[in-house]
Amino acid sequence: MIKVSSLLKKIFPEPLGPVSNDLTDELAASFFPADSTRLAHMRQACNTAKRLVCQMDYDAETSAKIVTAALFHDVGYSEKLTKTGFHPLDGAAYLAHCGAPEDLISAVLWHSSTPLEIEKLPEIKKIYDNFPGPRYDSPIHKAVAYCDFRTSPLGESYSFGQRIIELEGRFGLDSVPPSIARKTLPYSRANQQDYAKNITRSQNKNLPWIFCDIDNTLIMPGENIDRRTLNAINRYTTAGGHFSLVTGKHMISVPQLICCVGSHTPHAGVNGSVIIRNGEIEVFGNTIKPFKEIEDELMEWGINYATYVEDGIWSRTELTDKERNEFERVGEILPQNGPTPADKCAIKILTFSHRNQTEQCDFVRELAEKYGMNCVRTGEDFLEIGPAGHGKHSAVMQIMKEAGWSDLNSIAIGDSENDLSMFGHVGLSAAVANAAPEVLPAADLHIPACSEHGVARLLDSLVDSAQDGCWSIPSNWLAEY
Repeated sequence: MIKVSSLLKKIFPEPLGPVSNDLTDELAASFFPADSTRLAHMRQACNTAKRLVCQMDYDAETSAKIVTAALFHDVGYSEKLTKTGFHPLDGAAYLAHCGAPEDLISAVLWHSSTPLEIEKLPEIKKIYDNFPGPRYDSPIHKAVAYCDFRTSPLGESYSFGQRIIELEGRFGLDSVPPSIARKTLPYSRANQQDYAKNITRSQNKNLPWIFCDIDNTLIMPGENIDRRTLNAINRYTTAGGHFSLVTGKHMISVPQLICCVGSHTPHAGVNGSVIIRNGEIEVFGNTIKPFKEIEDELMEWGINYATYVEDGIWSRTELTDKERNEFERVGEILPQNGPTPADKCAIKILTFSHRNQTEQCDFVRELAEKYGMNCVRTGEDFLEIGPAGHGKHSAVMQIMKEAGWSDLNSIAIGDSENDLSMFGHVGLSAAVANAAPEVLPAADLHIPACSEHGVARLLDSLVDSAQDGCWSIPSNWLAEY
């Protein structure tokens, strides 16, 4: 069989750019501006590939090829390498002149949606007819497709659903790019299942670590956890699974719930800014240094707020009866009256901004951006400011790192915007049927509503599927995009 590299060099006899046998990050970066979002996408795909190969049982050579292919999969977008204007082809041609391995070149040449895209490009299709077809069973081909699909154009970790949502927002709901992504989804989902099984077996962990939101996901706000759900959690952990709470609420507000679900695993609160281990609460991650300035601007706008610190909640505003009732309804401790103590680290500023208060919500989000902070909705009435780049995912990844747990062997369950960062980082994501409209489309699984014991039913399904020592993704709840 003629080598792909030989065919490419015959079609493109001259290198498209400076040739190097050392396919490093520095070389990839040399083709793009420092602030390039394309480079950010390539680097994040590479980071996901590094996570993947560390958890799979690939040999060193295959692992290196996967990481390199993920880093260079979109190098053909560079203006310095453009020949045909079709980036998989231009990128593969460049790698051929660099002497890259054949299977790596093939993976870049055919990556992701390329087989579908060339059907609408007759001139490009004519060139591709010279090459052997894609090697769908190649671990490099599989990994590049998976890592590409799970990375946003800006270099963020995404779920499959989040990537399709982004394509719909950028190109239109019924446009070609999201339509092609939906067609390639079954292949990436099959690989996702294979990864879950291989990681489970190689790490001898028969069930994934579950990271579960509380309000409107595990329990209805203000209610106690019921016997049906407790039995499912106990069955799950007895069978070898791990279960952790990850909530926007303060950990000091949920001691009884922690006692019920068990404290043998860490839990996280305040959107990942505190972690409780063996009863000890610690601040994790960055804090909100300009909290007083943010509070002042909120007060100027007449927006009531509550600032969270390690051991309490404070506010200089006079909460309305409705706002106090909302805090009590979700089981959160009420804020103390007075300024946030100067010797405390602010980790979250909750604003009472209902989803329908569009102008106020826009102001809060712009205020967060002004001070370089993050902003997420955690409920219909709550819009919250937190440290930049930090979220529930930060605590989730830290908890698994400390435990030496393979982080792709995990499932996040939630219902609100603050759960989306978890969805992008864990192995699999699940949304309850009552989830917010921006959350349901982002999840891999659509499980029954909170009121219908969706979490309990998912846990039982996972245990039932793991009778042979390896859990399976519940196909009956796979989301349809």
